[in-house]
Amino acid sequence: MKYSFLPRVIWKTFAGSFEKQLFIVADEEPVGIMKKAYKEYRRILQSVPEFDRSDSFLVNLLSAAMLASVYLQIEQKPSLEKVTAFYHRSMTESPLMRLFLKKNHRYDVRAQAKVAWQAKQSQLRTNPYTWRFRYKEGITLNTYTTYFETCGICYLFKQLGIEEIIPAMCSYDYDMARMEGSVFTREHTLAEGGSCCDCHYEKQDKDRRPEK
Repeated sequence: MKYSFLPRVIWKTFAGSFEKQLFIVADEEPVGIMKKAYKEYRRILQSVPEFDRSDSFLVNLLSAAMLASVYLQIEQKPSLEKVTAFYHRSMTESPLMRLFLKKNHRYDVRAQAKVAWQAKQSQLRTNPYTWRFRYKEGITLNTYTTYFETCGICYLFKQLGIEEIIPAMCSYDYDMARMEGSVFTREHTLAEGGSCCDCHYEKQDKDRRPEK
C-alpha cells in the first residue's frame, strides 16, 4: 500500500492521543516510542495490498496498523487489559473521532441501504486485509445485524505475531456504538474461534433509564 493521503491523516489524527496515553502501557519515553512506531507503521503498510476505492474498511485497518506499530515498540509487553484501556482512551480522546461518531447515522433507509450495498461489495473482495460480511435488516429501521466472515484486524495481527491483543480492538465496537447512540451486542467473534462476528445494532432509547 502506498503511504498516501489517508494513512498520513490517520497517523496525524491519533498520534497525539496515543503519545499522551502511552503511560498506561509503557514506562519508556513516549516521544521515542512514537518515532519508532511511525517507521513501523509505514513498514507494516508496505505489505498491505491496495484497498478498493469503495472499501470503507481501510480506516479500520489503518487504526489496527497504528496500534500494532506502537505495541511492537514496547519492550516489556503490557497485559491485554492495559492495551485495551490504552487503545480505547487514545481513540476516544480524539475530537475528530467523537465528531465522526456523533454525526454517524445508522437508522434510516439511506444509511441501511448503503450498509446492504457494502455487504454485497465485500463478498467480491479477495484482499485478506479487509472485511467480508452479510447484512440482515431488522424488524424496523431501528435495528439490524451484520455477520462478518473475515476480519482484516485478525489477519494483520496474526501476520505480525500479536494475536494476543486482537480483543483490545474488538471491544472498542461497544464504545463506538455507545457514543453514536446505539446498543451493540455480539455473541461470537472470529478472534475467539467463532464462525463469524455477529454484530447486532439497535437504536438507543433516549427515554430508557439506565439499569441500577
